[in-house]
Amino acid sequence: MELFAQFYTYLLPIMSILGVLVFITLQFITPAYGMTFNSRWGFSVRSNLGWFIMEAPVFFAMLLLYFISILCNIRPFNIVTFTMFFFFEFHYFQRSFIFPLLMKGQSKMPISIIITGFVFNTFNAIMQGGWLFFFSPENQYPISWFWSWQFIVGTLIFLLGMVINIYADRVIRSMRTDVTDNNYYLPKGWPFKRISSANYFGEVLEWLGFAILTWSISGLVFLLWTCANIIPRSKAVYVRYTQFFGKEFTGLKRYKIFPWIY
Repeated sequence: MELFAQFYTYLLPIMSILGVLVFITLQFITPAYGMTFNSRWGFSVRSNLGWFIMEAPVFFAMLLLYFISILCNIRPFNIVTFTMFFFFEFHYFQRSFIFPLLMKGQSKMPISIIITGFVFNTFNAIMQGGWLFFFSPENQYPISWFWSWQFIVGTLIFLLGMVINIYADRVIRSMRTDVTDNNYYLPKGWPFKRISSANYFGEVLEWLGFAILTWSISGLVFLLWTCANIIPRSKAVYVRYTQFFGKEFTGLKRYKIFPWIY
């Protein structure tokens, strides 16, 4: 336990620094998956398999940390942290087991991207689970936390982001005619009316909400990583839409990810 505590102490600042470096790097390099896929990133597999391999570890690692904490009597059951745990797991259950099954087309994802996502997600589970089940102050989350402004505001933002994220993915997916359709289409209407990457906007909102409702450094580091990865990604998607649809897209005058900001 002491060794884990020491590891956790160094993990958060190291992950924060790496998040900043990732953001800088992605200004010059575009990861090759989805709309930006190319074969230069090495061997690839079907995207739905890639998403499962990349996202499932965080679901199972978080679950493992929760049971270790309970079964080893490290922390007693706490309904507040369990609710936070449920929010987190619900998101990753959808991303790991439902989202890949709903995907249409036969797009591919490089193994290098999958490995990178696998590693980050594993460390992220350690960050979030470590805080909630091991290292947060024992009086941090009393039952009264449920009616604190942090929990109420954070939960509303988290749920709004989840709705936007899932619905935006559904809109994009519904534009393909069947499972063999690999074409890309220009989504229109809500939630794409003002932004081209509404699904990413929803995900940023989710983890902003999670950082607020947990009021934790670990949640803030995850939000930093989310922005470091997704904001440059939204720029790459914007460029792709411009290349694919030209004036039809640019004439819509959409922002990349944040309405009226960027």
